[in-house]
Amino acid sequence: MGIAGLIILLATLDMLWGDDTWQWAAEEWPGGAYGFAMCVGISGPLLAVLSMLCLGHMKWKSWRAHPVRTVTNTMVGALATMALAPYASLVYNAQDTGKWGRGASSSPSWVFSNYPWLWAIGLLSTVATIGVVIWLSVAYNRRRSSSADPDIPRNLDTGQTSTRS
Repeated sequence: MGIAGLIILLATLDMLWGDDTWQWAAEEWPGGAYGFAMCVGISGPLLAVLSMLCLGHMKWKSWRAHPVRTVTNTMVGALATMALAPYASLVYNAQDTGKWGRGASSSPSWVFSNYPWLWAIGLLSTVATIGVVIWLSVAYNRRRSSSADPDIPRNLDTGQTSTRS
């Protein structure tokens, strides 16, 4: 039953977020299909981070103390997680060669036929976004850990810890 539901979900996503979306983006989106691929490449990791931040930091046992915050975080996290399904469909369709699920003799998807290197733009923007997110996370954690320990003398000009004892 679950496999049938997954197949129906994938078929529906392909109809809703398939070639028609890429054709629309090629004509209407600023930068065309390449600009849309960059936007999709940036939005995927950001949606995943948003989902992890909202759902990963939940204190499920004490939800009665902060019900509005708990419901808000749950809804935002659930919406971000659900938005990853069309993202996956768009990414798959951009690299689809037409062989999977359509028979051996079927032609590739429209976007793959017209923009065969579109996947590279999406991949580069995804990798760059992941790098920026990791860099921001490390910088935030360093700043938070250094400001949490008041016993360490700090250089007021640079904000870095002093090496003198």
